[in-house]
Amino acid sequence: FIMAKQVEQLEKEKKELQERLKNQEKKIDYFERAKRLEEIPLMKTAYEEQRVRDMELWEQQEEERITTLQLEREKALEHKNRLSRMLEDRDLFEARLKASRRTVYEDKLKQFQERLAEERRNRLEERKKQRKEERRIAYYREKEEEEQRLREEQLLK
Repeated sequence: FIMAKQVEQLEKEKKELQERLKNQEKKIDYFERAKRLEEIPLMKTAYEEQRVRDMELWEQQEEERITTLQLEREKALEHKNRLSRMLEDRDLFEARLKASRRTVYEDKLKQFQERLAEERRNRLEERKKQRKEERRIAYYREKEEEEQRLREEQLLK
């Protein structure tokens, strides 16, 4: 009987423990849900504030970028205006330089053409001599062959 009571008591304690754990779990769930419900509007406001700060920062950086670009453009225009005064001098210098280089080029071209003409004449003369020598050798060879043929004919007769 005592053993049965003890087993019954243990089961009762076990059920109570499970009941308490279940209740505690429910409390934690409710607490977490309540915490989230409180947190969501705060997170939304924090997000909105961050978005506004980011937008302001972007606008500020964009304004700085635009002002630097405008300053760079103004400097470039000043530089262009300053250099445009030198345009005539540059053109004059360029023309002189081109003229001097043109004369050097024409002199070198003339020298090259003279050397080319001389080389052509030399090669033509060389080929003329070579062909003349080849014709002479061919003539003597034909003459010798003719003599050889005549000798052979006489021997055959």
